[in-house]
Amino acid sequence: MALKEEAKSVFDKLLGSVVSEQLKNFDDPEKYPKDFLDECTDFLGKFIGVCAAKKKMDPLYRKYIK
Repeated sequence: MALKEEAKSVFDKLLGSVVSEQLKNFDDPEKYPKDFLDECTDFLGKFIGVCAAKKKMDPLYRKYIK
């Protein structure tokens, strides 16, 4: 599964598909994976808190950011 789909899955599970549609407004995950994940984490943090967002997104950072 690609980065964008995995991030969308996290958002879908936590906040629903309406909120996960906002991912299309973030940086291109193919060209800028770290920037994309940073934006996802910041956005998710507004809903569930920064620490919880970092914990949810950490597996994606480990997988896609070398």
